Amino acid sequence: MKSTILALLLSFVAILPAAASTTARLNRTWVETGVMKHDQEGLSLHVDFDLTDAKGRLVGVQAIFYSRPGGWALRDKNDKYRLSPSLNYVAAFDYFRPEERDMKVSDFELFIPVRELHLNNGHKYRIYAQLSLYSDPGKKGEFLAESDFLPITVDLTDPNHPKAIPDFSQVITVAEVDKAKKEGRQVGVTTRKNPKQDKKAKKEQARKMKASKWGSHGSKVEKDSIDRATFWQKEEIDSTALPKLYIE
Repeated sequence: MKSTILALLLSFVAILPAAASTTARLNRTWVETGVMKHDQEGLSLHVDFDLTDAKGRLVGVQAIFYSRPGGWALRDKNDKYRLSPSLNYVAAFDYFRPEERDMKVSDFELFIPVRELHLNNGHKYRIYAQLSLYSDPGKKGEFLAESDFLPITVDLTDPNHPKAIPDFSQVITVAEVDKAKKEGRQVGVTTRKNPKQDKKAKKEQARKMKASKWGSHGSKVEKDSIDRATFWQKEEIDSTALPKLYIE
């Protein structure tokens, strides 16, 4: 009798569905410039990805923009493209609820106007975008996947025509960023190339460069304020402090 009951219990347990955990894999990411939407010029981030065990869950795709890979996130100023009420980082994001258990998603697009990056006019910037996927935003949310850092060139030399232009520089991988941090290096830092100058011109340039530098909060490292994204502001955010998912 006991063996019969045990057999029935084992059979019942065997037919119970296992608790599934949603997984995702990014297959391809790319940047499209010169995109016009709502009478605004901007850029679109595209991603192809696979989802497993995602039916009925709220899946979010978000992009955060950085001064450099592993560096500071761009700050939002008007709440139009803001990561969340408590996190004022520039972000583009969208959500959907899969109707199938497993699915392939092709060309999921996130758009952001160039002006909403909140960079100063008069310069060209190279910034980086990182896409991430997560499910069920909130305290029980689940981080699914993240992309490498995608380079974007933003041309603000004409204040009346802000635009993003194709950037053919190298994508920086998450692994490269992690390795550089361990070695105390930076990756993806833009430096200016200057023409040859005489000694007097070089001395004057050095004086101006020294005057344009400021130290980051809590750090002895000086940052050049010229021609690098987000260095126009004195409040920096380290991307390592960013959460992996949208939490209120």
